[in-house]
Amino acid sequence: MGIIDPRELLDLDAVAVSVWWLGSAGFAINAAGSVILIDPLIELHDDTDPVTSEIGLPLLVPLPVRARNIDRVDLVLVTHDHSDHTGTRTIPELAQRTHALFVGTERTGHKLRQFGIPDTRIRAARYGQQIRVGGITVTPTVAKHEEDLIHTQRGDCCGFLIQAAGVKMWHTGDSELLEEHLKMRDVDVLMLPIAQHVFTQEDAARLANVTKARHIVPCHYGTFDSDLYWCAGDPVSLTPHIENASRRYHVLAIGEKLVIPAR
Repeated sequence: MGIIDPRELLDLDAVAVSVWWLGSAGFAINAAGSVILIDPLIELHDDTDPVTSEIGLPLLVPLPVRARNIDRVDLVLVTHDHSDHTGTRTIPELAQRTHALFVGTERTGHKLRQFGIPDTRIRAARYGQQIRVGGITVTPTVAKHEEDLIHTQRGDCCGFLIQAAGVKMWHTGDSELLEEHLKMRDVDVLMLPIAQHVFTQEDAARLANVTKARHIVPCHYGTFDSDLYWCAGDPVSLTPHIENASRRYHVLAIGEKLVIPAR
């Protein structure tokens, strides 16, 4: 576990691309000074309780950074509207403290509006349609996410292909493996959910290997002290199935970063 220094995360003069795992499916990115958050869940359920996440589950390790300590973000990308991705305390805090643009599907946008975020700060994520903010290009990618109790169909959720500082990063979102995913190429950083309700171990390895992603970072596991199926995943057991895993596969601790030189 690592504590993220907000000064480093928000560094306008950064020359590389740094990717921090925030826990669960969340990531923070500083791409040569541009700041992007993906599915951030970085507030507590109660300020008097330092061990319970905003979704009510106990944390295995402390939060690596708090939303209330972040005062500059360019983009907040939300893959879908489930509470472990669209934090009921994190999102309003970021909306209040920063001038970030929020990006999500139409269904996610409805939830963002319920948080009081105005339409002027929400951009609809439509598959294949690029969104440009400064030097960042974001392309929503296809996803299909089904659970036993909650059904989020194709169109209600998405992944994000991010290009910034010459580096291409792809967060698949919570999805089963789709044919469109297997066509992706030239990915520098693949952020790969491995919880039991999304990619199977076989499909996760297949995607990592077929896309030839240069760096793979597993996520959506190891964050909450819970045996719920969507909290569980074993990144180590995936290692033998990934080609050149010693070079490509990075099992980060929560708050740890991966640094990619800008191009």
